[in-house]
Amino acid sequence: MKRILPQSFTKVRATSALSTQASWQKRHLAWLTAAVFLPLSLMVTAYGVVEYGPSEPVNVRQVTQQLITPTIVSAQSDTPFWREEIIQTGDGLGKLFNKLSINDNQAWEFIRTDPSAKVLYELSAGRLIRAQTTPDGRLLQMSYLNKAGNLIQVIRDGEQLRTQIAPAVTEKYTQQKSGTISSSFYGATDAIGLPDEVAQQLIEAFEQKVDFHNSLKAGDHFSVIYEVEKSGGEDLRTGRILAAQFTNNGQKHEIYWFAGAGIEGAYFDQNGETSGQSFLSSPVKFSRISSGFSRRFHPVLFKWKSHKGVDYAAPTGTPIYSAADGVVTRVTRDAGYGKFIEIKHGDQYSTLYAHLSAFAKGLKPGQSIKKGEVIGAVGRTGRVTGPHLHYEFKVKGTQVNPLTLKLPNSKPLNATQLAQFKPQMLRTKQQLALLSKVELAKLD
Repeated sequence: MKRILPQSFTKVRATSALSTQASWQKRHLAWLTAAVFLPLSLMVTAYGVVEYGPSEPVNVRQVTQQLITPTIVSAQSDTPFWREEIIQTGDGLGKLFNKLSINDNQAWEFIRTDPSAKVLYELSAGRLIRAQTTPDGRLLQMSYLNKAGNLIQVIRDGEQLRTQIAPAVTEKYTQQKSGTISSSFYGATDAIGLPDEVAQQLIEAFEQKVDFHNSLKAGDHFSVIYEVEKSGGEDLRTGRILAAQFTNNGQKHEIYWFAGAGIEGAYFDQNGETSGQSFLSSPVKFSRISSGFSRRFHPVLFKWKSHKGVDYAAPTGTPIYSAADGVVTRVTRDAGYGKFIEIKHGDQYSTLYAHLSAFAKGLKPGQSIKKGEVIGAVGRTGRVTGPHLHYEFKVKGTQVNPLTLKLPNSKPLNATQLAQFKPQMLRTKQQLALLSKVELAKLD
């Protein structure tokens, strides 16, 4: 028997089948979508923020407190200030007042008008000047050590100022320098700051073995140990060379100063032999010989006259050195020579130095003098036309030409003196060797 279903039921089944298919398609589509966007979902998840523990509210309370600005009281408000300056070329006293922060009209007028304080107008470049002032610039004291070795001070006593000048208290030290020649000897000494006085002594010490005009070569080197006098930590003056080494064209020369039993002091080589002549070849550092030992037409007297000395042209003020150890016999002046000095060297020899602008301070007859010691300064006093030194060399009272005379050598050390000399020389020789090694290491 055929069963007939109602039409409405049939439609319901059909609709139900379609719904099932649609539902499957939606699930399939959702799965594909999840598969496609899974990496993106993971990336987004990786940047998520995770909180641990419960979130608690933070109570913020505003507090207002008044700050009290502290009062700073300087305990140094009345403390004086010390200032010091190296004097530069062109520095006058007014400029130095500014550099030293001196604001004191009374001090300025005092230095300008006080006869003793006027020496502060004669300032030398390279030297130190010191001043103590109040914070507002009132001068309490000023001090300056001049080249003559005098300490010049302006000192305030209450409301008054006074000048005090006295010889400086000095101490002796040894200084060591080493240099290498690249273009000239004086170029090398300037490069290491070797004083001109010491450079001149080096020339005089080695001039019998080294031709400083013609034989110097690039690479020649020298080392020197010399005395220097200091006052308050400032160099006052240089003394004599104590030891030196000079290597010229591969050949090494050495000198050592020695004073011992029966010998006042001279230079010797390492074997105790004399290092050279007992007289300087020139008593002044000069630019040229302006007149030799000969007959000439006198530029002032306008007549032919024998010139029994050698004239060294040099600027006024150039130092003059004693040609050898000796005793001063005359420190005077006359119309022809102007200011002049005469020194006796033993029984046979004497030297005369004329036309000086000044004598060394305290120089007087009877005074013992050392070879190379400054005795005066070049000038133009007497019968002259320009600044120069007239130098005479006498043998038994008669003038001879010092440029052609075979000057006497110093005597070598005897056995007793040599025994004293050797230990001292060996110690100094080690110092020279070390200086030389350091100089050569710098070149490498």
